[in-house]
Amino acid sequence: MSKERCTYDLYFLKNVPGALRYKLAHKMKNCTRFRGQKGISLDYSNEVLRSFIRAGKPFAAIHFGGTELGAINNYEKVRLGYRKNFKDSVKYSMKNNAGFYPADDIHLRHYGETWLKECANADILGIMGLHMEDYFQKKYLPKAKIIQYEGMEPLRGNWTELLKGKKVLVISPFTAEIEAQYQKREKLFLDQPSILPEFELKVLTSPLTLGDEKPVLPTFFDGLDQMKEAIRGIDFDIALVGCGAYTAFLCCFIKSIGKMAIETGGATPTLFGIMGKRWEKREHVAKHVNSDWIRPYNKAAGFDKIEGGAYW
Repeated sequence: MSKERCTYDLYFLKNVPGALRYKLAHKMKNCTRFRGQKGISLDYSNEVLRSFIRAGKPFAAIHFGGTELGAINNYEKVRLGYRKNFKDSVKYSMKNNAGFYPADDIHLRHYGETWLKECANADILGIMGLHMEDYFQKKYLPKAKIIQYEGMEPLRGNWTELLKGKKVLVISPFTAEIEAQYQKREKLFLDQPSILPEFELKVLTSPLTLGDEKPVLPTFFDGLDQMKEAIRGIDFDIALVGCGAYTAFLCCFIKSIGKMAIETGGATPTLFGIMGKRWEKREHVAKHVNSDWIRPYNKAAGFDKIEGGAYW
């Protein structure tokens, strides 16, 4: 057995208890500890982000999404000879939940290979207690600063106040809603207006390819390349990115062209007073909601099947 396979097996066995705990009780691992590092609190995560933004140097802050890591792990099993192809559940989730297409073996292999190559230069990795997360961090992102992934949500901590005066690019499928909401910025967070400071808002609309949507372009990578080209033509200081499987790729690309990028993920619209079902019972979001908040009106076909309509 190769050394690579031995290492994978050791991490797999180490992760079994956590996987069983999640399957039986839906409890994630404790994210305040990770591979010997302690004290990974939300406050610590917030301070890490603040320090990187203050420094003003190019960086990428990303995290493994559950769907995406499932595909990357499946790719690793194929690469190491444990499997010949991708699970049907992975193929379904990657298209339905993350917007990757066509979700077949050939393109998913390319996805896994490309992710592990292009995203290895991330400076910050948000952890969420996922199965085999520690294995992939140690092997592919060993130099990344570890924080809690929730720390990247705009309404966690106070790092967003440092966006004041900057040119901020927001990449999302909900850019029309975001632009409209920013016009009433002062009404969205009456109790804490510093959450959404005054800055120069730039937007880039990402393709909405998840759920039952029928993509216009032939492949996911065509859409990714198109967005990269568009980003090159935009003048900005920092990007907040939330667009499914495109997100981590774009964050690392943005770093490569000398800018800052944070994977704010599905929570991106909450910074602009846009609510989704996922955050209805999450106090850090719900406490700010008022009559000026809205829900996204750009709905994907089959949106109610996408993690229970989480973003709408």
